[in-house]
Amino acid sequence: MGSTDLAHIERRARVRYELARTRRALVGISPLLIVVAVGACVTHRPSSTLWFGLAALVAGALMLWYGRDAQRAVLPGIAAGMVPMVLAICANHMHMCGPDGCGTLCVQACMLGGAIAGLAVAGVGNQRRAGVWFWLSASGLALLTGAMGCSCVEYTGIFGLGVGFAAGMVPALMGRALRKNGT
Repeated sequence: MGSTDLAHIERRARVRYELARTRRALVGISPLLIVVAVGACVTHRPSSTLWFGLAALVAGALMLWYGRDAQRAVLPGIAAGMVPMVLAICANHMHMCGPDGCGTLCVQACMLGGAIAGLAVAGVGNQRRAGVWFWLSASGLALLTGAMGCSCVEYTGIFGLGVGFAAGMVPALMGRALRKNGT
């Protein structure tokens, strides 16, 4: 067997390996398709829900394909993001937002859901003693998933989600910093 035959076999094996990883990532992220579809059906702004859902699907599939800390962050990130998504959709169905915006429940629901999501991601990250990539990946997916519901209030809801998420992360990050410093 010549060196060109061996190189050809190695290339074919590598392609098959990468195709298998891609297939596993797509199968692994497929339950999020159901969440996106249901979210788009029950929200008042299905197009923004679909766009944020598409971004979450692509990001989640890439994280599952890549592996390591990013892969371990997919489930906690999506689960945490479901809280603000569901709270925002429920709040939006409890009253009707007007053409001038919404100030009754939706923004507060996005902020509260964001805070809960931030606490959840931080709790899992601290429990696992996860690295930076876990924190960034889980946070990104939580925010994208939450934005599927919070986008019903446009940028105000997404801003509220982000503020709440950051507020939920602060106690855990401070505790982590204090533990690192030995205080």
